[in-house]
Amino acid sequence: MKNSNHKGGAAVVALLVMIIIVAVGCALMVVTGRKTIKPNESVGAPPPSDELPTEDEETTIEDELAELIPEPKPSQLPTISDRYETINLKDITCQTGILLDCDSNEILAGLKYDQRIYPASLTKLMTLLVAVENIDDMQAKYKFTKKDLAPLTKENASCAGFVAGDEVTMEDLLYAAILPSGADGTLGLANAIAGNEKNFVKLMNDKVADLGLANTNFANASGLHHKQHYTTAQDMAVITKACMENETCRKVLCTEKWTTKPAKEYKEGIELESIFHSRFGGYFVDADQDGAEDAKLLGGKTGFTDEAGYTLATVVEFKGKEYIAITTKSDTYLASVEDAILVFENYLPGAAGTPDDRKEKQDEDSSDESEEENDTTFIEIKEKADSSKSDDDEESSAVVPDEDVEA
Repeated sequence: MKNSNHKGGAAVVALLVMIIIVAVGCALMVVTGRKTIKPNESVGAPPPSDELPTEDEETTIEDELAELIPEPKPSQLPTISDRYETINLKDITCQTGILLDCDSNEILAGLKYDQRIYPASLTKLMTLLVAVENIDDMQAKYKFTKKDLAPLTKENASCAGFVAGDEVTMEDLLYAAILPSGADGTLGLANAIAGNEKNFVKLMNDKVADLGLANTNFANASGLHHKQHYTTAQDMAVITKACMENETCRKVLCTEKWTTKPAKEYKEGIELESIFHSRFGGYFVDADQDGAEDAKLLGGKTGFTDEAGYTLATVVEFKGKEYIAITTKSDTYLASVEDAILVFENYLPGAAGTPDDRKEKQDEDSSDESEEENDTTFIEIKEKADSSKSDDDEESSAVVPDEDVEA
């Protein structure tokens, strides 16, 4: 009996040990989260499903992606109008040009408008726009130094008349930069806003990129000639339009006269007059050819360097809509004004000069020139015949028609 009881007790102990081992193993599996990984099953991935996402689920995903991806900015570049015409006028002297409908942002007429040109002082339109967008206080002042003004004198740049020691408000600097096309005005703005002209030019080119202008690059704030300082008639039209859409810029461009606050050498302030408006003195746009002004001149900007020729940005209002004409590399400053007027009078919607009218006029002009040439030939032949009648007659010269002479 003793031996039998001993064997039975050992069996019970062995069974208890096995139960304990199994229990510990199960406990460890629960605690550690172990499980068997079946073939083709990824850790942490949901079981494969053949079901497609519902429309609501797809919409939710698209909405989440839309929040992450910013919407592209609308293009500032104008489109070609259905009534677009190439500028082709006998008396025009500009080498590139464009007529832009500001309301529809469409090009109504153009001449090599995407060809790169030097803008000269049309540059100051971008200077004005960038300055206005970065000025917090229009009455803040900038003090000019001799170091500021010396390079402008050396470059023979046009200036408003500030001298070293003058403390000028941002507002006065804006008008100084545009009305008399003062390089001292643009320099003061650049230094006050960005610390120096180089940093300010970076802001200008950032704005170029913001407007989507691929053919424009600025190297200075005033428009002095530089090989890497260029634009196109189309890009300048976009910049001019942006200026006219800014209330402060618009006010400056449309102002004829402005008096600055008292300056060092001008106790009553400097009288600034718009070169642009003075150029148009005595001129007007007669689009319907009735002998009266019917397109209101709003504002604009002139420009000139030897390399750029005469450049002009002109904004008019006609029948309740605004239009911009950019003309570049005109022969003279008066020719630049006449070029702009020709563009308006011939290509504004509803202008009297329809394409057929222009063709008929050009044919008439060609016919008149041919008749004049024949008349001149007849005069020369007659004079030669008369001179051959007598050896005593003095040598005569052919009659040359009078030409307009610029004063």
